[in-house]
Amino acid sequence: MADLETFRAELRSWLAENVTDDLRGENAALLPEAERVRRLRAWQKKLADARWVGITWPREFGGRAATIPEQIAYTEEMARARAPEVIGQLGIGIAGPPIMAYGDEAQKRRFLRRILTAEDLWCFGFSEPGAGSDLASLRTAALPKDDHFEVTGQKVWTTLAQHADWCMLLCRTDPETRRREGISCLLVDMQSPGITVRPLRQMTGEAEFNEVFFESVRVPRENLLGELHGGWQIAVSALQNERGILYVVGMQILLSGARDRLLALARERGAGRDPVRRQALAAVHLGTEIFRMNCQRTLDKLLRMEMPGPEASIIKLHWTELTQAMPRIGMEILGPEGLRYDGTASPAQWVQKGYLGSPAASIASGTSEIMRGIIAMQVLGLPRGS
Repeated sequence: MADLETFRAELRSWLAENVTDDLRGENAALLPEAERVRRLRAWQKKLADARWVGITWPREFGGRAATIPEQIAYTEEMARARAPEVIGQLGIGIAGPPIMAYGDEAQKRRFLRRILTAEDLWCFGFSEPGAGSDLASLRTAALPKDDHFEVTGQKVWTTLAQHADWCMLLCRTDPETRRREGISCLLVDMQSPGITVRPLRQMTGEAEFNEVFFESVRVPRENLLGELHGGWQIAVSALQNERGILYVVGMQILLSGARDRLLALARERGAGRDPVRRQALAAVHLGTEIFRMNCQRTLDKLLRMEMPGPEASIIKLHWTELTQAMPRIGMEILGPEGLRYDGTASPAQWVQKGYLGSPAASIASGTSEIMRGIIAMQVLGLPRGS
């Protein structure tokens, strides 16, 4: 425990010396997008130089081989300091581990350090217009040539593609096979000729997701990750890494923070005098505490080196419901003022932006329907539908 307190104190001290206000929360949102990305890259480079990013990575690759209690402490301290976001978290959490596990030595030397420092930002070419939840039905083709692959196809809902330097791409390298067998994983330079990125504008005015088109894109053979036609296992590994300890703790902290801001808004506007509003606020408060307990139960399992079962689906579904309920209640409290959203850092912006963005929570990282299906089969023992 003394070592954990030392770890926490060291991180807290470093954050106190290095976190600045310009990249915190709403302040970062006011920056032009290109400048915001540039500053966040520089922030991550500073974290990497001090080994305060990618802390779960092995020491040989620039991490700290952090224990589960250290991962929890790290997430708590970053939230307490209101530290800026880690813009390369997709690369750190999802691209890095498969490269460590399946990459050759040249790929590890080429990519891993640059992932940590945000010199390279990564996106993931997984979902397609006809292959979202059923990822194994993907159709993007990568035809093997003498010294390269020729990639043609389309990906969608690709986070950060407009800023990414590299893409971890799932594609079909054997057109004669179906489903999982003929899928490979390629590491694609996003500056390659033939790649077109089309941002998808959301109701919030932001473009977090993109469509990506590949037209006869040449990818060197040396950029094949793992074995030819062995991409499915890499994809499974990458998606498992998406739901690590830091993710669970981060969800818990974000939700508690949103609850506290909603209650503060309610007190400021006198919403507690309305019994209907008061009941809705009480339900959100209790729901957040139940969510925290479910997260803690999952973390306790992990601390005992046990694998969680359907808890992840329960947490995701509950997260979605609370994430949508809070801004809805906030908009009811704001009344007509809530209609004046202009994307600036107004005091009510978090409510308005959350309200406009919350419908996506039902889809992102596994739809609510899929989560309910998992719970129905694994918890309630209901039969799979025909």
